[in-house]
Amino acid sequence: MKTGMSEKGNRILYLVFSLLLAIVLWLYVDTRQGNTSTKTLTNLPIEFVGAEDTLPSKGLMLTEGADTTLDLTIRGPRTVISGFEKDDIRIEVDLSGINAVGTRTLPWDYALADNMNKSDISIEKQSRSNVTVQVATLYTKQVPVSVNVTGEVAEGHIYMEERLVADPSVLTLSGKEEDVGVVESARITLDLQDANGTLQREFEYELLDGDGNVVENINNKIRVSDRRVLVTAPVYIFKDLKLSVKFKESPGSQEANTRWKLEYDTITVAGEPASLENVQEVVLAEIDLSTILSDTEIPLEISLPAGCVNLSGFTATTLSVRFRGLETKTFTATNISAVGYSEGQVFSKMTNSVDVVLRGPAAELEKVTADDIRVVVDLSEYVSNGTYSAPAIVLVDGHEEVGAVGTCTVAFKIAS
Repeated sequence: MKTGMSEKGNRILYLVFSLLLAIVLWLYVDTRQGNTSTKTLTNLPIEFVGAEDTLPSKGLMLTEGADTTLDLTIRGPRTVISGFEKDDIRIEVDLSGINAVGTRTLPWDYALADNMNKSDISIEKQSRSNVTVQVATLYTKQVPVSVNVTGEVAEGHIYMEERLVADPSVLTLSGKEEDVGVVESARITLDLQDANGTLQREFEYELLDGDGNVVENINNKIRVSDRRVLVTAPVYIFKDLKLSVKFKESPGSQEANTRWKLEYDTITVAGEPASLENVQEVVLAEIDLSTILSDTEIPLEISLPAGCVNLSGFTATTLSVRFRGLETKTFTATNISAVGYSEGQVFSKMTNSVDVVLRGPAAELEKVTADDIRVVVDLSEYVSNGTYSAPAIVLVDGHEEVGAVGTCTVAFKIAS
């Protein structure tokens, strides 16, 4: 019983093996020993090698023959031909050897897809063995790019026309002179209706003649250096910012005793939201009131936040400062000393007395004597021996509402 089953299994294996061997042999014979078929491919486009780079580099261009097509009948193994498509073959004509204008008759060649071998097929029939082309002088011209902006931006925003950027701003055209010569500009149309931020993207363009009429570029007879233009159209928010100053106060020089105002105290600016959203004022300067001896006017430049544009027009303002309820009086001070020097240094004053101007309420100034005034020089930055002249600090002891104004300079020596 077991022997019978074994013999039956062997017969099955033998039959399967024989069938597989027959298939392999059939495929070999079909592929290698003449079982071939043919296929006809019509209207195959021709690729002209060098038309886009080599010829233009020589000031030449292909003017006729570019639309030539080719019909082919190919033969090859049925397994190859049955699945062969037009995209599996590329017809080429090499123009790189052309160096002058004129008519040329050139041979064509072909290349197959990467997964195919050229030896697998043969050309049975062809509609043409050569291709005739016409080469002419390449005419080149540059034209400006203009942007036609339409629409109103969103409320609270402003379109900054003067900051519009088109990249490139000039296009290079090439082709026949009769085609290229009529073009005078390129136009882009940009709609900013309800725009609430800067727009930046690529646009296609129209070619225009001198009268503003569109020039149709049929069959790409005019070659253009760039297919699209990157346009940046700034759309900013705008707002009024307060202009202000800060005051550095000291005895006799308090903001409460001044009356001040700015010629312009607000300015209208525009900018990207990130630059302006959290900005409410512009601080123009810090003014040390002790340096102002009397009523005065101070010109101040206006520096705007980074990236912002001044819409008001003025770039400076004037600060007017008037003192109220204060008087000034001049004293001669002789108490001159120094601080900030090391144990190894010896300070010797060369200036024995200085005239200082004090400011404060009139009643308080009457109480001040020269003995209340100290002139102090800070030597912490003077590390070398020598003779110097430096600004000094004037202190008025016992009179909190009185302080020095202006500057005070003392000459002195430092020795070891």
